Amino acid sequence: MRFNGNHGSRPWIRQALSAAIATMAGLSPQAGSAQDFSFSGFATLALGKTSGACTEGALAGQYNLGCTRYIADWGHAGVYRDSWSAKQETRAGLQGTLTFSPELSATAQITARTLKDQHLNLEWLYMSYKLSPSTTLQVGRKRLPLYYYSDFQDIGYAYNTVRPSPDVYGWEVVNYNGASLSHNSSYGDLTVRSELLLGSENSRDNPYTKLVYDEAKDVRWSGIGGFTVEASYDWFTGRLSYIRSKLRQTDRATGSVDVDSGGKHQTFIGLALNADVGSWIVRTEFGRSDREAVGYKARYYLATAGYRWGDFTLTAGSSNYLETAYPDAGYVPVKLRSHLLALRYELHKGGALKLQIDRVRDQGTPAYVGNSRLLSASYDLVF
Repeated sequence: MRFNGNHGSRPWIRQALSAAIATMAGLSPQAGSAQDFSFSGFATLALGKTSGACTEGALAGQYNLGCTRYIADWGHAGVYRDSWSAKQETRAGLQGTLTFSPELSATAQITARTLKDQHLNLEWLYMSYKLSPSTTLQVGRKRLPLYYYSDFQDIGYAYNTVRPSPDVYGWEVVNYNGASLSHNSSYGDLTVRSELLLGSENSRDNPYTKLVYDEAKDVRWSGIGGFTVEASYDWFTGRLSYIRSKLRQTDRATGSVDVDSGGKHQTFIGLALNADVGSWIVRTEFGRSDREAVGYKARYYLATAGYRWGDFTLTAGSSNYLETAYPDAGYVPVKLRSHLLALRYELHKGGALKLQIDRVRDQGTPAYVGNSRLLSASYDLVF
């Protein structure tokens, strides 16, 4: 999802982004700046604090401090504790597209976060070529489309809660380097978009693994392949996804292999069923993963219902994440169940304030993160 507009009052941003994209695409900045260029941006200022009875969790030492804790962002290791903090989810990003011809363009997105060691990341850098009016080939670095919100998960303004449910959203890998082929078609009022993809990703000093290990780990997903199909008809949108890859995890200091899937693939299947009927907004996602190399299978879902009146939107929902261990794997399954209540206020065009209460029940034995309540607020902006 992109939020474009006329930004003629900021020519220096246009010129800098245009030159950067042209340089990364292997062109001279002078050649790139002469092309048609557009850009957009987003930002989120979020803060939160957990509360509840003191419980002991099983996270790595730096994340297991305090009485209570809440994992808001698994992929970037954003964990709230029982003191107010704004570093876990605060972020800003810029996206630019340099168009060389009606068929050929280059897109880049950089995102800055306030989390330690994750201040600036290149999220997207890909070339697009239209093979036909309905078929597009993209090559480069993109978001891995595991979920309905994957492409615009960082853009908080795009959804009505402070964050998509962490019970569903979050694995070691967020992006991939490779190629995708997408096709759009229409059948009367029904529109269908399908995409095939392949690639790989190397994540050095992986943030996700820091939740579990005190030592730094490198994670590689190789042989990534899969597809997504999204269909829209009037008030209904449905999405099906299937992604698989091989997994290898190594200790960054010693180089020793901790996890290796060998010839076996891990798989991720997702289904989203969404509805927008009048003032009502319904969002659901269901998924399952099979990660034999790590020792477990997982099932997860989220379901929210919202009602919009004027500039306000009230949303309530629940989510669940349940692991099942493979026999003799020696793995302790994680079992989380959550509920949320969120209020969004459209402060101005392109800007929204949100207030949200989450309650998490950790049903694992022993507990992984422990029970907690989270009070959080955010200001989301697009420009």
